[in-house]
Amino acid sequence: MLLQRLVAFAVQRPWAVIVVTMVAALIGYGQMLGVPIEAFPDVTNLQVQVITLSPGRAAEEVERQVTIPIERELAGTPDMVDLRSISVFGLSQITCTFDDGADDFVARTRVGERLREVDLPQGLIAHLGPESTPVGEVYRYTVEAPGMTAMDRRGLQDWVVSRYLRRVPGVADVVSFGGFQRQYQVRVDPNRLSARGLSVPDVVSALQRSSGAAGGNYLRHGAEEYVVRGLGYLQDPRDLAHIALSAPHGVPVHLDDVAQVVLGHVPRRGVVGRGAENESPEGIVLLRKRSHPAIVLDEIHQAVERLNREVLPRGARVVPYYDRTNLMERSLRTVRHNLVEGAGFVILVLMLFLGAWRGPLVVATVIPLALLTAFTGLRLLKMPANLISLGAVDFGILVDGAVIFVETVYHVGATRPDLNRADVVREAAAQVVRPVVFSLAIITAALLPIFTMERVEGRIFAPMALTYGFALLGALVWSLTVVPALSRLAIRLPGPGHHPEPRWVSALRRGYERVIAWALSHRAAVGAVALAALVTAGLAGRTLGSEFLPELNEGGMFVSALFPSSQSLEEGERIVPQLRAIIRSFPEVREAVSQLGRPEDGTDPAPVNIAQIMVSLRPEGEWTTGRSRAQLVEAMRAALTRVPGVQYIFSQPIVDNVLESISGIKGKVAIKIYGDDLDAMQRLAEQTRDAIAPVRGVRDLGLYQTGVVPQLRLDIDREAIARYGLRVADVDDVIEAAIGGDVATEIWEGERRVEVAVRLAEPFRVGIDRIREIPVSTPSGARVPLGALATVHVGTGRAAIQRNQGSRFIALKFNIEGRDLGSVVTEARSRVRSAVHLPSGYTMTWGGEFESQQRAMRRLAFILPVVLLLICLLLYGVFQRMRSALVVLAAAPMCLPGAALTLMAAGVNVSVSAIVGAIALLGQTVLAGVVVVSSINELRDQGMTLTEAVTEGTARRMRAVLITATLAALGLLPAAMSHAMGSETQRPFALVIVGGVLVATPLLLLTLPVIYTLIERGDGVDAPGAGGTD
Repeated sequence: MLLQRLVAFAVQRPWAVIVVTMVAALIGYGQMLGVPIEAFPDVTNLQVQVITLSPGRAAEEVERQVTIPIERELAGTPDMVDLRSISVFGLSQITCTFDDGADDFVARTRVGERLREVDLPQGLIAHLGPESTPVGEVYRYTVEAPGMTAMDRRGLQDWVVSRYLRRVPGVADVVSFGGFQRQYQVRVDPNRLSARGLSVPDVVSALQRSSGAAGGNYLRHGAEEYVVRGLGYLQDPRDLAHIALSAPHGVPVHLDDVAQVVLGHVPRRGVVGRGAENESPEGIVLLRKRSHPAIVLDEIHQAVERLNREVLPRGARVVPYYDRTNLMERSLRTVRHNLVEGAGFVILVLMLFLGAWRGPLVVATVIPLALLTAFTGLRLLKMPANLISLGAVDFGILVDGAVIFVETVYHVGATRPDLNRADVVREAAAQVVRPVVFSLAIITAALLPIFTMERVEGRIFAPMALTYGFALLGALVWSLTVVPALSRLAIRLPGPGHHPEPRWVSALRRGYERVIAWALSHRAAVGAVALAALVTAGLAGRTLGSEFLPELNEGGMFVSALFPSSQSLEEGERIVPQLRAIIRSFPEVREAVSQLGRPEDGTDPAPVNIAQIMVSLRPEGEWTTGRSRAQLVEAMRAALTRVPGVQYIFSQPIVDNVLESISGIKGKVAIKIYGDDLDAMQRLAEQTRDAIAPVRGVRDLGLYQTGVVPQLRLDIDREAIARYGLRVADVDDVIEAAIGGDVATEIWEGERRVEVAVRLAEPFRVGIDRIREIPVSTPSGARVPLGALATVHVGTGRAAIQRNQGSRFIALKFNIEGRDLGSVVTEARSRVRSAVHLPSGYTMTWGGEFESQQRAMRRLAFILPVVLLLICLLLYGVFQRMRSALVVLAAAPMCLPGAALTLMAAGVNVSVSAIVGAIALLGQTVLAGVVVVSSINELRDQGMTLTEAVTEGTARRMRAVLITATLAALGLLPAAMSHAMGSETQRPFALVIVGGVLVATPLLLLTLPVIYTLIERGDGVDAPGAGGTD
C-alpha cells in the first residue's frame, strides 16, 4: 500500500522528512502572509449597478424615461439572474445580479455595451456604479477645518482628499456626501428679460456658446510649426456679466442687464452632521472587489497621514469616524484567543491521557503544519480567510489521526517489548493507517453539503469548508510523515515493568470493561437508553427556534430614522441634530454621525425623509451603566420617541448593506407585492402590515421607501400651445430652466470645474401665482404667461417606484427581536393568508434573510442523503464488510442528543452555522466508530470470539476515543464559551460540536458494543472469525 510505504520511508529517513517539513513550513508561512483576512466574508451576489442622474425629474418621469428603457435593453443579458430597480426624484438606480459562476469583468463589460444602445433624454448619461460591493465601505471620514465654510471643506473633499485617496491601490471609489458644492448661479429677472424681448432659453443658449476652445490644427512658420488654439474659456465669474445675449440695433444686451450672477451651491439632496457640527462634509472609501482589506486600509491610513501632514491647508484635517480595521482586529483577536486556548487544551489533554510529554508534543506539531497547509490552499485559490472559516478549525479534530497513531505507538511499545522503536512505529502504522485515512476521508465527505450551498449561504460557508478541508488534508499528510518520523526520534517507549498508560486510565479501562459486560447482558436496557436519548433529542429539537445566522456584533449601531414621505430636506436638517444629541447623551456612545438623504453621485438612493445615524460605541468593558447591548437599544429607542412622528430601525452598517444587497430591502424579512396599480398595491401592503403587526417578535415593521409626496403639476394644454405655434418641448425648456435651473456652462478655476446654472430669481418662482406668470416666448416674438399654456395645480405622486424583473412592486420589511426567524415568519405567513386576499394579477413573495435560510435548508435536505450514502460506501471501503459499516452508521445518531440539548440550554437557535457544526460532529462520531470497529474486527480475525473481541477491542480503543472526543470538545470550548466581539457566528458551530461530543462519547461507548453484537451475530453463534459473509 502506498501510504504504508510513505510511513516506512518516514521511519527509515526521519531527518530527511523533518528537513522537507521545515521547508514546507517556511513556504506555507510565506503563503499565509499573502492571504487576505476579513472580519466577515463578502456574501453579496455578483452585482453591477447602473446609475443615471436625472436632475429635477419626478420618480414617475424617471421610471418612464430612464429606468424602463434601460431595463428593456438589459433584459436577456447572459448570466444575469435578477434585475431590480428603484426610481426616485432625480435618480434611477438599477441593480443587475449575475450567476455565481459569472466573471465580474465580463458582466460589467456586457452591461456597459448594452447601455450604449439605450436612448435616453438629452443630457442624461447612464454609467456603471463603482467596482465595489455593499460591504466595501471600509473607511469613513469628515473633512474638518476651524473657520472654513462647509462649501470650502466640500471643495477640499472633492478636489484634494477624494482624488488623493482614489490613487490608493485597492480603492474603487470615494463617495462625497454633505456640504455644499460650489456653483455660480445666473438669477434671471423675467421682467427685465421680457422688456428686452428675450426668454430664459435665450440666456441658456448664449451661455452655452460663451465658453470653450477650438483647435486650428497647425501653422508652419519658417522652420517651426505652431499649434493653433482658440481659447475662450470662462475663467472668472466677472466675465459672465459681459456675455452678450443679443444686439438689437447694434446695441448689445449683456447678461448683467437681465440677471444677477451670484455664488451659490448645487441643489443638494443630502446633509451630513457629526457630533455638535451640523455641516460635516464626508468621504466614504469603497474597497475594490477582491482586494486585500488589511493592506488597503493600511495604505489608506498612510495616505490620510500624508494628507494631514503635507497636502491639506494648515488647520484642515481628515478625521475618520469609521474604520473597518477596528472590527477586523477585534474579531480576529477573538479568533486568535480561542485558537490559542484550544491548542493549549489539546496539549494538556494529551499529556493527561498519555502520561508523557514527548508524545503530545509530536502530536502538537500537526496543528501549525495543518494551518499552514490550509492557508496555502486558500492562497492558491485566491480566496480570503475570515472569522467564520478560521473560527471553525477544531484543533482537536485535526490531530485525531496523529493522536490515534501516537496512542497506538505507545500501546504497541508496551505490548511488544521485543520490537525496537522503528519496528514499533511500523507496526503501529500497519494497524491504524487504513482506518485513519478513511476516517479523515469520511470527515471530509461530511463537508460536501457545504460545498453545494448557493448564493449568500454558499459564500459564507464555502471558505470555511475549504479551510477545514485543506487543514484536514494537511493533517493527514503530516500525520503519515512527520509524526512517524518524530515518533521514531523522540518518543520513549515504556521499558519492561513500566505501566503502558497512566494508572487512572487503567482504572477507567477496568471500569469500562465491567460496563461492556453489563451492556452485553442487558441489551434491552441499553436499547431503552439509546431510544430515550434519541427521543430527548427530538423533543429538544422541537423547542429550538431557527434562523439563518446569528448577527455579527460590529461594535456599533446604525440607527435609521424614517420621517413622513412628504418631509423636506430643510425640515430634516432641523430635526436630525436633536436625534444626534439624544444618542450622544448615552455614556456608552463615543460618537454619532448622521446622514440625511443621499450623496450627489447616486450610489445610495435614500430619500430626504430618511436619516441614517452611525453610532460608534465604547468597548463594552468600559460601560459603567450595567446595560447590555439589547438594553441599550431599548433605552435609546425609548429616548428617541420624544421626537414625534419618527420611526426608528436599529441595525449595523454591514448587516444593513448585506440585507439590502440580497433583496433590495433593508430588513431581515422582506415581503414584496407585485402588480400594476401602485395604489392597489399600497392598500394590499397596508393590509399585510396590519396582519403582521400583532406577531410577537416583529420589530421595525413598515412599508419600505413608499408613500406619496406633494407635487406641483403643470399639465400642458396642447390646444393652447398650438394656438401660439409652440411645442411641448418649448414649454418644458422653460419649466426646466426657469423653475428647476439649467446648467449652461462652466468656469475653470485652475483644475476645478465650477458649474454655471441659469434659474429665475427666487421671488419670481415661489408660489403658484408667480409660476403662472413666468413668460414663455412664442415664434412670433410675443410673451405668453405660463399659466395660459398649462394648468398649474397641486397633486401627489410617488416618493419611489421599485421594480423587479420588469414588474412594479411595493415592499414591506421587518426585523426580529426576542424570537427566532422561523417561527415568526411561519406565524406571520399564516396571518397574512387569512387576512389578505390578492386580486387576480397580483402576487406576493417573502424574501430577505428568510429566503436564504429556506434555500440553504432545501439544499441540505437534498444533499444529506447523498452524503450518507457516500459515507456508507467509504465505511465499506474501510472494513470490506457491509455489516461493520452498518454498525458505525447505526451508532452515529448518538451525536444528536448532546447537540440538541446544548443548543437548548444555551438558548441558541438552529442556524446554518449550527447545522454545519452538526455535519462536522457527524464526521467526528463516525471516526470514533471506525476506530473501535476496526479494533474489534482485527481481534476477531486473530481468532477471538465475538464477545471477547467486542470487550477487548472496545476497551483497547477507549483511550483513543476519549482522547479524540475530549480534544474535539476542548479545542472549540473557548469559542463555545466566548461572548466577545466576533464570536457570534462561531458559537453555534462550536456549541454543537462541544455538547454533541461530550454526550455522544459515553453513549457511543455504551451502545456500540451492543449494536455490533446485534448486527454481526448473523446466525446467533458466538464464534471466532468475522461471522458470516455480507
